[in-house]
Amino acid sequence: MTGAGIDPALLEPLARQGLTVRRREAPLTEDLLTRELRGAVAYLHGGEERATARVLRAARETLKVVAFLGVGYENFVDVAAADRLGIAVTNTRGAAVDAVATFTVAQIINAALDIPRHLGERVPGWQGSDELPHELAARSVGIIGMGANGRRIAEILRRGFGVRVSYYSRTRRPDVESDLGISCLPLLDLAAASDILVVMVPETDETRSMIDSSVIGRMPEGAILVNTARPAIVSPGALYAGLEKGRVSMAVFDGFYGAECAEAAELRRDFPDRLLVPGHIASHTAETMHRMVRQAVKSIENVLTRGSDEHEVGTRPRPRF
Repeated sequence: MTGAGIDPALLEPLARQGLTVRRREAPLTEDLLTRELRGAVAYLHGGEERATARVLRAARETLKVVAFLGVGYENFVDVAAADRLGIAVTNTRGAAVDAVATFTVAQIINAALDIPRHLGERVPGWQGSDELPHELAARSVGIIGMGANGRRIAEILRRGFGVRVSYYSRTRRPDVESDLGISCLPLLDLAAASDILVVMVPETDETRSMIDSSVIGRMPEGAILVNTARPAIVSPGALYAGLEKGRVSMAVFDGFYGAECAEAAELRRDFPDRLLVPGHIASHTAETMHRMVRQAVKSIENVLTRGSDEHEVGTRPRPRF
């Protein structure tokens, strides 16, 4: 098991099955992960390491299941390789929806009201009326991705604040449109119509750098970009240009680009007051972590005893659950 912040008591069902749980909290390189999985029957993936094809091939004699904590497994587990090897891969779909949606709406409020700029000040010191922030109900919010997280964000914004919400999604959701009174727009039209643009899609080959210069270039001047999905979905070069030209007034992330991204350092250097970047913490609440771990443990039990689990994400042949 990898990752931090996990209550050991939640792993007791595995111990009762006679399994020995080895915990590893430090990030593991490919070589270290390969060694750690030697002889393992299950891998509870709660860290930032990559379960590559090479890692999975080395563990294929014993490894039956990789239980990923979270939803966005695509960048951390080579599911195609796992399918070929007959290794089940599960995720914890649905367990973090409330936490991620709450965090995202909180960051929308932080950015829209420009709260970070005024922390610690007794007097705001407005220079003119054009600096006054807007109420959320006066803003238009566009959401890219209408999965469970996107829907919950839209629900909070519509029913809690009366915000005008539109969305773009690969799959249109007429049920959500009818229920919440929101509209579906093409991506570039959504960008043009949104004072606040929210990114809520998983990182895949198709979505990486999805928010590029064509999208940012269509945003209204002074718009806010909120990305609580993976950083790589937003092109750092396009973001830099958007901030430099004033197309983007503030950008919010949940975690940031890695040290290997030179443009990330330039963004932090040149726009320190217009980037709001906490650590990757959107889903890190006690309640969410408990739900995710319980679900992952149950998935491990199901695969080891029944041969399959309802939360599998791959396409390997398996018995009916």
